[in-house]
Amino acid sequence: MDGYAELSACCALYRRVLKLRPLDGSINPRLLTAVQRNGGYVVGAFVGRELVGFAYSFLGCDRTAAGPARPYQYSELAVVADELQSQGIGRQLKHAQRERCLAAGIDRMRWAFDPFKTRNAHFNLDVLGGDVIALVPAMYGPQGFGSDSADESDRFIVEWPVTRPVPPRRPLGPAACWRLGRCVADGDDLLIAVPARWDRQRVEIGPTAARELRRELRTTFTSALESGRIAVSCQRVDADIAVYRFAPRPAPLAPESD
Repeated sequence: MDGYAELSACCALYRRVLKLRPLDGSINPRLLTAVQRNGGYVVGAFVGRELVGFAYSFLGCDRTAAGPARPYQYSELAVVADELQSQGIGRQLKHAQRERCLAAGIDRMRWAFDPFKTRNAHFNLDVLGGDVIALVPAMYGPQGFGSDSADESDRFIVEWPVTRPVPPRRPLGPAACWRLGRCVADGDDLLIAVPARWDRQRVEIGPTAARELRRELRTTFTSALESGRIAVSCQRVDADIAVYRFAPRPAPLAPESD
């Protein structure tokens, strides 16, 4: 992405797709310019000369008590025009970010997403091959923003090892076995059923029940992660229910000896 006009188009697309209200806050071309000039990436998708999608990321690192900090790119936003979603543009943007990571010698990316956005979850985990490694309650405060302003802003943190092939995913059982909030064991894995269409579900059950369901599942997700598991898949079993698979976290590779 180059120049004020293209970066301004990114900001306008972001406001439009997320349906931001005046007080929700946004991004601006100055921020995106600073990102590009200081270790981050801004990538765009165009139809002709019209911007229809973009993503931006910046350099992050793990702060650990022992050993050197490991860098990663943190992808703060990936936005695609409403009328062109589910047409592969998001995948192209992610792979454009991946190519830039590989060129810079960076082997992983991270980003955050709402656990109840199951289409995003399936893309992040099953299509790209990422893993949910953490849950941050109320990451952006007690309320969401834009079209999700009625929800709390809990977020999963996904890590994408950009050099790893997408691992195979295990199939789920029949849809008749599932009800919302159910958590069952499948060998060493845990399977957790969530609404497949949260935008519709929260309207049908009302704000109080929706808030209670989110908090109930927040507790279930937290327990699964604290048990040493990571989420590796999210698959829809019918029009109403999707199921997360939490698998044991792989053991870290032992350092090579001389």
